[in-house]
Amino acid sequence: MIKEPTLECIWEARRRIYAKCDNDPVKLVQYYIERQKENPERFTSSKIASVEWVERSDTKSAKLNP
Repeated sequence: MIKEPTLECIWEARRRIYAKCDNDPVKLVQYYIERQKENPERFTSSKIASVEWVERSDTKSAKLNP
């Protein structure tokens, strides 16, 4: 594993954000979508994706719509 302080800092920040979202990938995507809406100038595309809930069998899952 690379021991680069900058990368270590980025990886730790990503781990904290994921933990803040209860380690739930759907919540993580929603978190980033909200951040993108709050700070559109920090993203290269002005187009904001939306989350569409899709029913599959007994589970719910999210599908991103650009």
